[in-house]
Amino acid sequence: MHRLLLATAAFVSACSQVQPISDAEKAEIDCLASITVVEITDAIREGAEAGTDPADLQSIPDEKIAAAIEKLEAKYSGRMDEAYLEYDINHRLDKIQDALNNRDPDSEATQIMNDTLELGRTCTFGS
Repeated sequence: MHRLLLATAAFVSACSQVQPISDAEKAEIDCLASITVVEITDAIREGAEAGTDPADLQSIPDEKIAAAIEKLEAKYSGRMDEAYLEYDINHRLDKIQDALNNRDPDSEATQIMNDTLELGRTCTFGS
């Protein structure tokens, strides 16, 4: 129990030292996440159309997320925003999957899908 308390205290101390993500940085991460989602969906679609092995298609999200994290790290070196970026990408991918499965044009998932695809095709990360 004592070790658990010490570990928790150390974790809270470490987390309290992390600077919050600014609105400008959040906008940059949202842009990069959206660009990455577009890259993932395009690569999977193109690969499926070309008859790529499904096992190879499954590796696309991890590869694209790793590349996005490298871009983020290059711009915001030393920050701990990678987890936020990865969450944002996966959240957007989940919402796109929900929107495609449910086909409800008025759903939150459809709105997020449309916003993500539009942002991913129009924004520029790092400018």
